[in-house]
Amino acid sequence: MLDLDTQVAQQRLVAPATRVPLTHEGRSLRTVDGQAIYPVVAGVPILLTDPSRIAGLLEAQEGAMVREYEAPPSGRLRELYRRLAAAPGDQRTLASHRAFEGLFADLSADALCLSIGGGPRRIRPEFVNVNLAAFPNVDVVADAYELPYADGAVDLVHCEAVLEHLEYPDRAAAEMFRVLHPNGRAFIVTPFLQPFHGCPDHFQNFTLSGHRRLFERAGFRIREAGTCVGPVFALRDLFLNLLRTVLPGGGAGRSLARLAALLTVPILYLDRIAGERPGSPALASSTYLLLERQHEAARPPLRSLPRVVAPMTHP
Repeated sequence: MLDLDTQVAQQRLVAPATRVPLTHEGRSLRTVDGQAIYPVVAGVPILLTDPSRIAGLLEAQEGAMVREYEAPPSGRLRELYRRLAAAPGDQRTLASHRAFEGLFADLSADALCLSIGGGPRRIRPEFVNVNLAAFPNVDVVADAYELPYADGAVDLVHCEAVLEHLEYPDRAAAEMFRVLHPNGRAFIVTPFLQPFHGCPDHFQNFTLSGHRRLFERAGFRIREAGTCVGPVFALRDLFLNLLRTVLPGGGAGRSLARLAALLTVPILYLDRIAGERPGSPALASSTYLLLERQHEAARPPLRSLPRVVAPMTHP
């Protein structure tokens, strides 16, 4: 992972919105023109143009995102249940796994790799995790609409389970395009058949076609696309959420959902077959894109989109 000092020294990390280079000033970062100062808290720079608005976003859905990211350790029985229910994982397709791992095959030692919405887990040591608050394992606090990186400064972008939470995903896709250098790569995963999960809010899911067009509009070339998490996971997830929230819902629904989750663990392995079928994107839980930045001229204008501050999240 490229450390903060190196990002500043190489002028890759810049002020959000203005993109003026930064320099260290005590425990803060200051723009080289002296017009703005940004705090650094426990080694994490807070690079936001409107911190009060982000605070309001974090309070949305009764603080669901903060509760999820900073939840205290559960009891032994709950932890045992969680491990049993999650034992098979999400059975990601082989194609999505190969596409993700292939990103790191020829990276240089000084490559800058961003995980937008990264945290509270660090899924790869190379990632600089960017999120809208200083959650565990977050390295830079920023918003998806104003990434604090210079044009073409980033070698690789990873973004998973984020775009459904952004009211204006086109602006986030445009920012990813801007910060990537020519021939830079991106790996993006978005949900298709998933229930509402407001962290802090949930605006849309994407078909594979919609997913592709979102990034084509931003100027990216799509090298590969397909199912990430398959249809069996999607149908099980929808059924468990039906029990938990609607029929019967309440305490009885939560108990039934936990029991059903344990009983249906074996069927998740069916995605080893179902997820690999050509028609699986039509029923997938999520789809992936492997992208490459094209020449700047290929990028269409996005002047009609309003300038807003938007949240980022990762499960």
